[in-house]
Amino acid sequence: MIELFFSQILNGLAIGQVYALIALGFSLVFGVSNLINFAQGALFMLGAFFAFTGVVWLGWPLPVAAVVSVLLVSGLGVLLERLALRPLANGPFIAPVLSTLAISIVIDQLAEIIWSPEGQSFPVPFPEYTFYFGRAYITTTDILIFVFGLLAAAALTWFLKASWMGRTLRATAQDRDAAAQLGVRTSNVRQLAFGLAGALGALSGILVALYFKSVFPAMGLPFGLKGFAAALLGGLTSIPGAVLGGLTLGVVETLSSAYLGEGFRDLAAFSLLLVFLLFRPQGMLGDRRLDALGGAGGASGAMPSTSLLASASSQRSAHRVFDLPPWGFLVVGAVLALLPFVVSSSYILQAVVYAMVFALLAGSVTLVSGSLGILAIGHAAFYGVGAYTVAVMSYTYGLPTELALPAAIALGAIVGAVASLPLYKLSGHTAALGTLAIGQIGFLVFMTWMPVTRGPMGFLNIPAPTFELLGGLRLSDIGHKFWLVALVVALCLFLAQRLLNSEMGRTWRSIREDRLAAHAAGVPVRRYLMMGFAVSGAMAGAAGGLFAYVQNVITPDSFNVQASLLMLTMAVLGGLGNLTGAALAGFVLTIIPEVLREFSEWRMIVYGVILLMALRWRPHGLLGAR
Repeated sequence: MIELFFSQILNGLAIGQVYALIALGFSLVFGVSNLINFAQGALFMLGAFFAFTGVVWLGWPLPVAAVVSVLLVSGLGVLLERLALRPLANGPFIAPVLSTLAISIVIDQLAEIIWSPEGQSFPVPFPEYTFYFGRAYITTTDILIFVFGLLAAAALTWFLKASWMGRTLRATAQDRDAAAQLGVRTSNVRQLAFGLAGALGALSGILVALYFKSVFPAMGLPFGLKGFAAALLGGLTSIPGAVLGGLTLGVVETLSSAYLGEGFRDLAAFSLLLVFLLFRPQGMLGDRRLDALGGAGGASGAMPSTSLLASASSQRSAHRVFDLPPWGFLVVGAVLALLPFVVSSSYILQAVVYAMVFALLAGSVTLVSGSLGILAIGHAAFYGVGAYTVAVMSYTYGLPTELALPAAIALGAIVGAVASLPLYKLSGHTAALGTLAIGQIGFLVFMTWMPVTRGPMGFLNIPAPTFELLGGLRLSDIGHKFWLVALVVALCLFLAQRLLNSEMGRTWRSIREDRLAAHAAGVPVRRYLMMGFAVSGAMAGAAGGLFAYVQNVITPDSFNVQASLLMLTMAVLGGLGNLTGAALAGFVLTIIPEVLREFSEWRMIVYGVILLMALRWRPHGLLGAR
């Protein structure tokens, strides 16, 4: 038993070293640019595929293909800094973050076009041996991964401490303005950080390809999230912390998989992340002193809250804000309700129905991210709660809509309020990562709670909305469902706008601007945070319940981190804190992929380019941030 445990530890250290390399890339970029680089996972994936191309398509030896891959991805990292960060340097802090997300969408889709969406075998060009220690064992691939990862971390540490360029990078991470006054070209330093992050991403991608002996275009995001979690566990700008966090995460995952089951692998990892956020948000090796990069070792408070949408209030006032009065949402809902009378195409009606659902979702996100100042990266969990509530009550128990849909709204509110509790003492990046952990835990619960959620199978043939109080009225076709969705969405947005215009909304915004000052003024901050998350969760629960009725089929994949990032993108493009802008962006960004359907596999690339252009053109949102 002890030998098997030891074997799991060895395997965990091997995959943990890969997480450490990805975490190092996040740490470098964050330390210099104060930016979460969502494209790091895409660079990781490209590193694996460039090496695959060199070995399989061109017949190169693996060392040659690996070196070329690292150089190419490093160059792409530098280009990423030019495209994602520099043009948006004077905009709101969230704009460059979403810019990296848009670039990631483009890269992932290009990879599917070039190499196909299917996984492909990655050849191991050396004989693989297994070394046994009693019943414990380790393979040559495990040793290779661990050794190369350790050497890369050691080389990076030496570079940062012993070279002039490394010292400029550390100085920029500590105080960008002071470094610039001393003659350091901080723009070049940022490019260096992105280039090094690209090189580390490529190397880790190659090692993962060797470990699993396969490559596939969708591999970037899950490993990117694990690297991100590892960086936070160790201390977001700490080089030794990134290594320790990666190794810890790998060991915890492997032990969870061995003793609890494969389905609990990721659940244990993100539960560990949430625990650290609650009790040691600065990470294992992060503290208030300077770390290896020369910056603050912890993430807490490093990212400004969403109140800092511009560098000064005068810049914000230069952007006009357009916001509908509460009754305006009722008018828009009534106008949309006329569409089934003039449009007979069920395809168009269904597209508009989904657009209305995502308008409500984007509104729920902007309430938390804009009005409360907590960046929501895991909002799909509340969305999923609403969808599964309707599915269980209508499919499993046969309950009517007048019970199922209000239950979805109520349960979404309860889960939202409970989810706010661990976020009370968190701010900045740690609060955002807390929402990410909550979102991932929710997704993994949907995946593993088989007796209730039916796991990966989900629910098929969810009954159409039925109202027993109206004589068993059944809304079976899309036209009838259209009216239900339009009514619920309009009412939810109407009530939310009333709240935002009320004393409660003003209190939420005061908490966003300065939580400590609001607390000192006697505002019960915890209570107002709970109320804000409850309202947001209720809106997301309503959207999830409507989605279940319209879709008739739900699976956990509809509520993953990609869905959360899409909702956040909609809220930001509309204008954080602007309910009208969020609803409009949610509606438009849901319709655009349908309009671009004729472009087939290129439509997501066009979609990503549109996002980039919108961020460049209106970094404060289409209708202005409030």
